[in-house]
Amino acid sequence: MTHVKLCVPVTAPHRFHTPQLMQWYKQQAGKDFEVSLHWEFGRPLQKVQSNAVKFAREDNCSHVLFTEHDQWAYPHNGLDVLLSVDKDVVGFPTYQRSYPYLPMCMQKIDPEVSFLVRERNLKPFQPLELLTPTDLITWAFTLVKIDVFDRMDEAAINPWIWGECPTDSHFCQACEDLDIDRWIHTGAWINHGELAREQIPFYRRMYDAMHAQMGKHHSMDLPVPEHEDDPHGMEPYVSETERAICAS
Repeated sequence: MTHVKLCVPVTAPHRFHTPQLMQWYKQQAGKDFEVSLHWEFGRPLQKVQSNAVKFAREDNCSHVLFTEHDQWAYPHNGLDVLLSVDKDVVGFPTYQRSYPYLPMCMQKIDPEVSFLVRERNLKPFQPLELLTPTDLITWAFTLVKIDVFDRMDEAAINPWIWGECPTDSHFCQACEDLDIDRWIHTGAWINHGELAREQIPFYRRMYDAMHAQMGKHHSMDLPVPEHEDDPHGMEPYVSETERAICAS
């Protein structure tokens, strides 16, 4: 039977995360795989993730499923779906927890630049296919085969470092060094922070309206639907308020 170690680092309590995770965990009982919990409170993220891999090996797990303490709305069949696609690294997308709530799956602008270099080389994109390759993947609900960590050990690469860059950057750089692809599965989105995904347009409008009254306008790029020249194109962001004015 497939055995998956669930890594849950809790650095701060979150009103949605814990009850929904426990409900999801209960829903996995009786399936054709086993899920065992690795849950640590108040410890640095990289230490919890490193320990999860350590205990996954001791328990002969085939995968580690990562999440974080402010993610929620886990689909009851999410692990079934990710296991079925049989990828080394695959996860559901999420979005930023603050305005403008962009997707957190990202592509490199210059593919030669390391994830560990502090410069603006990542752009968010809207995944369009059911399975979409990504450069950066977060820990929202991400399944990794234990073999990936074996390969990193053999290459003397430690992904569990927290410095100027977070662990997802170190992990993705390690994957890139070893030619391990990362995949986004769009069968579900994982909520992040205090907002459900369906609430984002309304909160954008409120933010836009407040800043329009103060005479402030934000210049940024947002992902746009696929077009002929660039499947993950970007266009200047036009606020909800500006759209309403132009339409009137």
